[in-house]
Amino acid sequence: MKILGIITEYNPFHNGHLYHLFKAKEITRADYVVAVMSGNFLQRGEPAIINKWARTKMALNAGVDLIIELPFVFSTQDANGFAFGAVKLLDSLKIIDYLCFGCETDNLDTLYSISNFLDAEPQKYKELIVYYSKKGYEFPKARSQALCEYHRILGLEGLEKISTLELSKLLKYPNNILALEYIKHLLNLKSKIKPIAIKRIGASYHQKNIKGKISSATSIRNEILNNLSPPKTDLFILNDKIKSTIPPSGFSVLESELREGRGPITLDSYRQSIFAILRRMSSDDIFRIQGVTEGLENRIEKASLKSYTTEQLINAIKTRRYTRTKIQRIILHIMMNLSKGDISIFNKYGPLYARVLGFSKKGKTLLRAIKKNSSTPLISKLSNYLRQIIYEENNRVQNSLVKMLDYDILATDIYVLGNKKAEDRVARLDFTHKIEMKED
Repeated sequence: MKILGIITEYNPFHNGHLYHLFKAKEITRADYVVAVMSGNFLQRGEPAIINKWARTKMALNAGVDLIIELPFVFSTQDANGFAFGAVKLLDSLKIIDYLCFGCETDNLDTLYSISNFLDAEPQKYKELIVYYSKKGYEFPKARSQALCEYHRILGLEGLEKISTLELSKLLKYPNNILALEYIKHLLNLKSKIKPIAIKRIGASYHQKNIKGKISSATSIRNEILNNLSPPKTDLFILNDKIKSTIPPSGFSVLESELREGRGPITLDSYRQSIFAILRRMSSDDIFRIQGVTEGLENRIEKASLKSYTTEQLINAIKTRRYTRTKIQRIILHIMMNLSKGDISIFNKYGPLYARVLGFSKKGKTLLRAIKKNSSTPLISKLSNYLRQIIYEENNRVQNSLVKMLDYDILATDIYVLGNKKAEDRVARLDFTHKIEMKED
């Protein structure tokens, strides 16, 4: 049997995702689809618009067979950390044949040439990154500038026919950056998984307004947030414009969640908590948080005293060097008290378990295959798994596994505080919420 792997957020699942899923299955002729999906908080430093179980249900209804959660400590890292965690998790299952991802180019030769270069990291390239970083560029921009400059001076092997301008344009798209990171980590892991690039159609990643049936997730979320009607009721109406962008099997799930007040969740849903945490922290406390570079802790501390909305806070902190997404990720890490030290340990190992969020009838075959082929713990019922662990005082891997799980549990406990109804804000859903199952 052929098994296809997908790395995703599905925030929410829309027609573009459905196209990608069908096209990937068509190209690979895969019999099964496994998705590694971010949980309740995402790579751009935002909470998901609806919770991970609802998004899992949308994916199952669309034809995904097994959904495994990407741990919080990887789902909220930069492109490199996010890709490493997701690729390592897929590879650790020991059953995946293909990894399909959407990007603005389907030229694998070009992507491979750049990824090979990134994996090798020549000394001159490192020096160029340092140079552009000192000029005030955040790492993604500094790396892009360094790559283009290296190509202009020395040329990148395999990219002889691509100009510096074309390379610069390619590196502007977030999905291309993720594709490069996926391939880089597949190479670094010496994985047997074959990458497949699918060229995106329809809306661009940055599109802010719905324009057609295949629109960006950003535009769909914006439309949802703009449809509070009337403001005092906190009820969201999903208009025909939104409905046209989402498969019917997923639309009913999204509509139900929003009508029940379990969404839309935004960073501003946690405004009071964010400011309460920040205003009790010293600059030294902030500095130890993952993502905070030297000097940024003072900027964050000052902004927290003068701002009263998350939008004000972000705008007061961000600069050309410190991008909006970087600041948002830091805010999430502050909420979770995620330190640089913890991330350093987690990035040494990668994901240490495969947490099942949902599966189809076909997906049961995949679960059996993973148990047979992989040594990675497959977690379906969290309480049972934690009871089975034999604690060893000096077992660093096991201690890291439990700590990684603790962050996932805390992430859900904090996420539900954004729900409208008081009864939906109870904690420990990771222990009580049933796995999503699709039997037909």
